[in-house]
Amino acid sequence: MDPTALVEAIVEEVACPICMTFLREPMSIDCGHSFCHSCLSGLWEIPGESQNWGYTCPLCRAPVQPRNLRPNWQLANVVEKVRLLRLHPGMGLKGDLCERHGEKLKMFCKEDVLIMCEACSQSPEHEAHSVVPMEDVAWEYKWELHEALEHLKKEQEEAWKLEVGERKRTATWKAGGNPKTEYCMGV
Repeated sequence: MDPTALVEAIVEEVACPICMTFLREPMSIDCGHSFCHSCLSGLWEIPGESQNWGYTCPLCRAPVQPRNLRPNWQLANVVEKVRLLRLHPGMGLKGDLCERHGEKLKMFCKEDVLIMCEACSQSPEHEAHSVVPMEDVAWEYKWELHEALEHLKKEQEEAWKLEVGERKRTATWKAGGNPKTEYCMGV
């Protein structure tokens, strides 16, 4: 296997599938997948709802018992060692250096959606483009991601409420009640 591809694969393994950054306080769940503790807590939190319904793995949808969460110390140690190599998820072996100039990547071309060094940003191919410092554009993208995440959280909460309602209707039906009547009554 190509060493660059191998390093990228390792970096991908130590990234949380939910937040896509390095795992923080990695927790293993019943199916064997690992996520940041805070990501799982936020994902499985439903304000004002009973916590008696089923949880599933965000990757494989296997049933999960939250009380079975366990810290994955070995993975946490690997994450820390990869972090010390100054690698970042999605950045590959070169980290945050330009492959052509060896300079730090600190500029962003909005037209090409590309991170680059200052030398690349001054090249003729980008002279007519809107090239800004990464810090400036990072806030724009963070805000867009925040808004998208809030929208998805609302949709997820609605889906979970529907799932809880369906589980209640199923339980009522199994108990011999009339789920349509109780569903219409808001039970």
